[in-house]
Amino acid sequence: MDSDSPFPADALVPVLTWPGRRPSLADLGTWHEALTNTVASLVAADIAAVWLYPARGGSVLIGPAGLSSDRLSPPPAEPLVSQEGLYALEDRLRAAGYPSVIAVPIRAEMQDVGLLLIGSLKRDAHTLTDLRLLHRMASQLSTVCRRLAAFAWVVPAPVADERTAIVAAVTEGVLEAIGRAREGGDLVQLVSDALSNQVPHDRCELIAVAPAPDCWALVSAGRNASTPLHLDADVTDLVDALVFHLGSRSVARIPDLRFSETPWPAAAGEEPGRVRSMVAARLDIGDEFVGWLCLGSETPAWFREEDEAAVHLAARILAPRVAGWTARAELRGAWD
Repeated sequence: MDSDSPFPADALVPVLTWPGRRPSLADLGTWHEALTNTVASLVAADIAAVWLYPARGGSVLIGPAGLSSDRLSPPPAEPLVSQEGLYALEDRLRAAGYPSVIAVPIRAEMQDVGLLLIGSLKRDAHTLTDLRLLHRMASQLSTVCRRLAAFAWVVPAPVADERTAIVAAVTEGVLEAIGRAREGGDLVQLVSDALSNQVPHDRCELIAVAPAPDCWALVSAGRNASTPLHLDADVTDLVDALVFHLGSRSVARIPDLRFSETPWPAAAGEEPGRVRSMVAARLDIGDEFVGWLCLGSETPAWFREEDEAAVHLAARILAPRVAGWTARAELRGAWD
């Protein structure tokens, strides 16, 4: 503990863990809420923003989500964020009505992997002690941000209301997801990124048609095209029930899965019971059915009628990619 600080050297920063697959932007949003509460309990902070600097370049806003519409972009990390860039970011937040602002890079060795920005509505709210505390918190965040930075990300476009803007945002985002994805799990996660602003959701899954006896594959469950995709019998039954319920509709919304008796399709080890509502779009190529794109929320009746068009467009773009992926998997004997 510093002699002039009442705070412990190891401030209670919430831990972010994830099993295997990269956490979604929704998962990071939940973690950001906990982090914001921690920061606000230690320093004066009416807003606490966190960005991630992926290893492949660019920046990803972890939260708060409302900042994306304000286009408050962080300075680049090349590989370190310049002090002038931090000052410029602080000035922009002050201009937005926060008189007291501190920006701190999250540094891992000689690379900035994230950025922490806080603002208070009170004047002269921060001291040198607060700055030192934020640097200690940033140091604790460096490990998780370094791990997150190693993954592929798609930066979602701001929310659009006009049809042309929605089409452009969804198309660009999904095409970027297809271009960046190295494997099935990547594709699902990056599509979730691309749609996260336009159609906020907690879960994303791609159901692909597979040869008998499996009949179905959860694309996120396969690490690559040569990995066996056989599902447990219980999971297969869940997918059967869902596909039967969706029928031949091109797009479907289910306000509450508890009342439809069609739980969320989840691979072994996941918790399908937490998902309450769903919107799904059918993947077709010509007259051939190749699967479903499913977005789920833990809130009942979360999805709106206007969400259907965006999900349907994403499914149309994804259909050839999913069909090609499953065809290659079959040719390589992944179904054997």
